[in-house]
Amino acid sequence: MSAPAAGAAPAPSLAPGRMGLRLAVLSAAIALAAINTGNNLLYLMLSLVLGLAAVSVAAARLAVGTLAVHVRLPDEAVCGRPMVATVRVRGRFRFLPQTWIDVTLAGPPCSIRWTVALPAATGQAAAAVQAIPVRRGLYERLPVIASTGYPLDLRIARRRLAWEGSLAVLPAFEPIRSLRWPGGSAGARPGEASSPRQAGAGVDLRTLRAYAPGDDARRIDWRSTARSGTAMVREFDRDEERRLRLVLDTEAPSDEAFEAVVSLAAAIADLARRERLELSLELPGGRVLTDQAAIRRALAAVTRSEGGAGADGRAGRVPPGGGGRGSSLVLSADPARATPLGVG
Repeated sequence: MSAPAAGAAPAPSLAPGRMGLRLAVLSAAIALAAINTGNNLLYLMLSLVLGLAAVSVAAARLAVGTLAVHVRLPDEAVCGRPMVATVRVRGRFRFLPQTWIDVTLAGPPCSIRWTVALPAATGQAAAAVQAIPVRRGLYERLPVIASTGYPLDLRIARRRLAWEGSLAVLPAFEPIRSLRWPGGSAGARPGEASSPRQAGAGVDLRTLRAYAPGDDARRIDWRSTARSGTAMVREFDRDEERRLRLVLDTEAPSDEAFEAVVSLAAAIADLARRERLELSLELPGGRVLTDQAAIRRALAAVTRSEGGAGADGRAGRVPPGGGGRGSSLVLSADPARATPLGVG
């Protein structure tokens, strides 16, 4: 994860903090008393207070210029679920034993704020908070604002930075245990009636069963045979049944309907990862993704289309459960184009 660039100039200050307001009131009171009494000692005290204020403002300007802020977010997060966000701050603040640094990451997924206590002895500290992104998408170069009232809170100085990392907020989804469609299913456990997987050549163990005449002796599981006293053979899932292709139709009558389709695609992708299925995703224009990380990021960034753009006509041409080796499923907000699915 990249760190934000630290070469930006300080932005205009915000309003002074509580201590700054108190010092301003004290200065006004001393000035009023000096004018009314003509006491030179009061004028001297007023000069000292104003000089202290000038030094404080100059120190704040210099100190905020030394700030280096490193924000770290996860590469991926799920919309509506907590994620951990950390920040590390480094700078020179020597007039006080400890000062505070307020860091804010502002962006569409969520606004994150850290308050970091920075000791003068080390000049660096870190903080972590939990944040909940509320909108899916790909986010880059989010603005970072670091502010401090050091040393006397007379001037809240801040510095604008840019976080150079990338955050993919995946669509919210509920994990599913099994998926059924005409002619196939995924996720059903061995022995369940809903599982139509067939035994064949493959590498994924489907189940163990008693030996039957004609079975290949090379598939005998000798450990299970010795334990049960009955000859047991291993059955494997066919390789072609471990392939699943999703065709995503981006045409939808509303954002809510489209988000439901994207959430279903994310849930199927999660099931495919857990079941070790070979998953591919076809987007409008015929773009096909097979890398799991690329599929997740595509689901985070995909947008709704209108006016018949859809899946570039492909959704209507792919037969449910067909389309080559493995299974092809059309995910669409239009029931007439979508593959009928049973989710368990």
